[in-house]
Amino acid sequence: MRAQLAVTRPDLVVTGAGQRMELFKEIGLPVDVSRRFGLPNMAGTHGIGHTRMATESAVTTDGAHPFSTGSDQCLVHNGSLSNHRSLRRVLEAKGLSFATDNDSEVAAGYITSKLEEGATLAEALEASLSDLDGFFTFVVGTESGFAVLRDPISCKPAVMAETDQYVAFGSEYRALARLPGIEKARVFEPEPARVYAWERI
Repeated sequence: MRAQLAVTRPDLVVTGAGQRMELFKEIGLPVDVSRRFGLPNMAGTHGIGHTRMATESAVTTDGAHPFSTGSDQCLVHNGSLSNHRSLRRVLEAKGLSFATDNDSEVAAGYITSKLEEGATLAEALEASLSDLDGFFTFVVGTESGFAVLRDPISCKPAVMAETDQYVAFGSEYRALARLPGIEKARVFEPEPARVYAWERI
């Protein structure tokens, strides 16, 4: 569908597809982007946001996270993949298409491919540990939940907070410090090479 739209309507940009998730991408300060899309008035079971410091690609809306290559799925990524070009060729041979040169979009495509092969989200992320080279922290959202994975070296910062009411993730504690009940939350640093997944079944 995306490939067909690229030909018939090159003026359109598709950021995601599916029935249950909405994706919003833009450049600018988080408070301005949030206001522009009316995020404070939205409701749902989970949300994923990402403020990016681009090091290997241009600062554009296309390069903004999250990346979505599958139905009701998105990925944000902190890090850099060294084998994304060869992996892109493998995924393209399987029929996936990419809109950018971003390594994070390739990571999203990898997860899409694994899910289409029948893997669970946790299994797809576990497989990435042997198939992806580089350093990374991934947060992947699907219609039924989300998961977090850090590479075996875990050089990128990460912190999680878990209560009976919510699970939250950030690169640093100050992103979580104003959450309700944070003082009673289990706050921890995700372990290297371990998948943390929360899904509604």
